[in-house]
Amino acid sequence: MKEDIFLNKKRMDICCITPRQKLIIAKGLCDYQYIMENWQVNDKDFQEVYYEFYLKARWPVLSNATNKKVYFNKLQSVSLEEGFISILDSLYNEMENHSYEFSLTTKLLHTRDTSMPIYDSKVRDYLSKGEKVNLWWMIPNYVSHAPRGTSEYEKIKHDWEELCKWYISFMDTERCKTWIAWFDDNFPAYVKISNVKKIDFIIFATN
Repeated sequence: MKEDIFLNKKRMDICCITPRQKLIIAKGLCDYQYIMENWQVNDKDFQEVYYEFYLKARWPVLSNATNKKVYFNKLQSVSLEEGFISILDSLYNEMENHSYEFSLTTKLLHTRDTSMPIYDSKVRDYLSKGEKVNLWWMIPNYVSHAPRGTSEYEKIKHDWEELCKWYISFMDTERCKTWIAWFDDNFPAYVKISNVKKIDFIIFATN
């Protein structure tokens, strides 16, 4: 019964997006454009906008001055050759809380490489419920297919691979083309942002 409740969510229908959900996307696009145009500046204004847009859910971590400095310094210095796992490990080792920051890592990586997807609770819930993606991290034990004893680190690595695979496969579908066409029609000033981010905006606003 619990499993049925957790999985009882249909795939998102682009035709059902409400005016309020469109407003959520429109507001987010302004902040996103500012972030992408100013990440190299990395001043107080940029950090505040970035924090409000991406980091509020991890306030207990980023309210720590050392952790905040580590994160924004990494955003400035990261090499695109490092990749997700390297950044994840680096934040773990350098932040004072020594936790694996899955979502924060993907947001940092996406800011430097917009072809990379973002992972957060809304993406996790939609993909696991609506798309039946086999995710492990932060999934209730009665639903998760992770082998017993799988570490948090291994769950994150698994889910990152599953997330990337889903985006790659979804990009080739007619449904994805419909999503992108809808986005471009409704937000013509932002047609040049990556298709990955357009999908992310739609998932975020509708979940």
